Formats: sequence, C-alpha cells, structure tokens
Amino acid sequence: MPPQSEEASSLLARALGPLAEDALRIVEAYAAGARRLANGSPGAEFGSRLQIVLNGIEASLGQRFWVGDEGAAPPHVIQSELWQVLRMVRESAELSYSREYKLIELDRRIVFLLQKTGPLVPAEISGAVGVDKAQVSRSVKRLLELRLVEREQIRSPLRLTREGDRIARRMLRLAELRNRELTIDVSEEELAEFYDTIEVLLERAVALYDQERTLAHPSVGGRVSDPTLKVAEVRASDRVAIDRSRVVAPLMTLSAYFSRSGALAYKRLTGLSTFEAFVLSEIGITPPVEWSELVRTLERDHSQASRTVNSLMERGLVEREGKPGRRHGRFGPTREGARLHKVIHDAGKQRSDFLLAPLAADQRARFLETFRKIRRNAEAQLERERAFADYSRA
Repeated sequence: MPPQSEEASSLLARALGPLAEDALRIVEAYAAGARRLANGSPGAEFGSRLQIVLNGIEASLGQRFWVGDEGAAPPHVIQSELWQVLRMVRESAELSYSREYKLIELDRRIVFLLQKTGPLVPAEISGAVGVDKAQVSRSVKRLLELRLVEREQIRSPLRLTREGDRIARRMLRLAELRNRELTIDVSEEELAEFYDTIEVLLERAVALYDQERTLAHPSVGGRVSDPTLKVAEVRASDRVAIDRSRVVAPLMTLSAYFSRSGALAYKRLTGLSTFEAFVLSEIGITPPVEWSELVRTLERDHSQASRTVNSLMERGLVEREGKPGRRHGRFGPTREGARLHKVIHDAGKQRSDFLLAPLAADQRARFLETFRKIRRNAEAQLERERAFADYSRA
C-alpha cells in the first residue's frame, strides 16, 4: 500500500486512538494477501470484500467506543467525557451561585447532603460524595467557620445550623432549576433508567477503587487479580446513595471514584501522577503537538502545564523540537514515553471495559444518548452564565 500522508495518519489516529495501528495492519494484511492470491492484480471483488473487512472493524469499534458527538473519545477516556461535562457544570454553577454565596463546589455538596440526609460524620460524608477525607475535613472546617454547620464534639455528627439550613433550601431551589435545565428533552422514564444505570456503574467504579487500594497496600489484604471478585463484596449498606433530585450529583460521584482508582492504577503502572499521565496521554495521541494546542487541550494555565511537561522531559518521557523554551516548539513522546503511553491507554481501556461490561448493548446506547442530551444542555447553560457574567462586568 502507498505510504499515508501526515494528514491521513493524523485523521486515523484521532478516529481510532491507540487502535489505529492495529486497524491499519488488518487492512494492509488483507490487501497484501489478496494481491498474492491474485498474482499481483486483485480482481473486481477486492473492493467489495475490503468493504466487508472495514465494516467489521467499524462494528467492533462501535461496540467498544464511547458513542458521542463527532470526535468523541473512546471508552478508555470515559473519565475525560465525564470530566468535560462536569467541568462545564462546575463553571456555570460557580458563576450562578457566586452571585449570592461564596461557597466552593464541595462546600455546597456537603450542605446539600446534610440537608437531605440529616447529621453525618465526616467519614460518611466522604463516602457519600466520593471525595477523600482530607478534602472533606477542609470543607467542614470552612463550613464550621462560616457557622453553616455545627457539632457537639469533635467526633460528633455534623448538622446544619439554622442559617445553614436556610441557605441550603435557597440553593436547592436554584439547583432544582438548574437540574430541570440539564434534563430538558429527557423524559421521566429515560431519567429513571439513567439513574439505574449509574447505580450499576458506581458499583463497578467502587470495586475498581477497592481493588487498586488493595494492590497499592498488599499487606492489608491479599492481592486481587480480578476486579469482579470485589463486586460481590460491595454490600448494599456500603453502596453510594444516589441523589435522584439532581442529575449531576451521581455523575460527580461516579467520576470521583473512577478518577481515584485511575490515579492509583496509573501510579502503580507508570509511576506518574494523574495529571502527568493525562499530559503524556495527550502528547502521545497525535504527536508532535504544538504547545498552544496542548495547553488548550489540557485546559490548565501555562504555568501548570509547563511544570508538568518539564518534569516529563527531565524523566526522558517527552522530547521537544523547534525553538528553545518549553512554551515553544512541538512535543512528542520518547521511546520510553511511547511505551508508557501504550500502558496508560491499555489500562484505561481495560478499566472502561470493566466499568461498562454489565450493560447490554441497547442499555448502553440509551445511557449514552441520555448523557449526550445532558452534555448539550450543560453547554447551553454555561454559555448563558458566561453571558450573564459578561453583562455584569460591562
């Protein structure tokens, strides 16, 4: 086969991700075999049979890839899909709530949780929101200082003060309005199934997290080679409660557990932090990548991106070509960086395969269709809040 153009190679990599090379080899092998069988000149049937091969590849990918808008990510970056939606919701929420209250997102989530469930100890709050105890402790400290929560003793359950309850009820009314906006064009039946599916995914995400904690600390218990073994151990009383009054809450919890297990997995397999693995992953998809494009993709400021790229370069995982300076030129993985890039993507694919495995094809399709609607509504909500903010500054 003739060599691919750089543009064609880039397009193939974006469409198929880490499977692009395998798909290309399948087609090349078929073409070479057909040529030998036809003594150097494939017959008229070659084109139709090649189409069958391509259809087979497309069908296989269709079962394994995250079905979404054009350019959507494959399932091994399902965390990225969740993160993008939650980022839009967080930004629009910050713009909306900050017009009245100076509470960060985790503060609000804890206030909402206590208003809904009543008094809880920090460990219960941590499990319910899917955030580690240290972050919860810092949030609780802020809420205590603001006198929105109170407790009788240091280890006593936390409860809302009268002022905390008043603010919680007011914010809940705003949250309900935002929730209705996010679920426009989503029927009650569709939303109910969406929540049911998230419960299944949450159970799997918790199992992955439990497995990675065991692998990170093998002395605590025996090594777990099959995460399905841990699923059976997630007792009903330990399952994360689904807040069905707000569609974003369970997505946040699912993302948090999947991200926490991913951080442990990538650290175990590569020695990289979550953000370092993310940066290397983005650099390795379609290298070399321009600095401005990389920063835009990472959605971080130049300083944070620069520090991380510099660290990866010092470790011999990323190399730069072009003008001097980390903020110029183009970046790509070294040979070792490419090896770790494959490790990251293979592990991510296995994790997402496990996460989505219980879903039948039709259930998965319906779940992703609902998710697409929520994402579309989140984009519209963010644009409106940005417009309000721009109007206020004018």
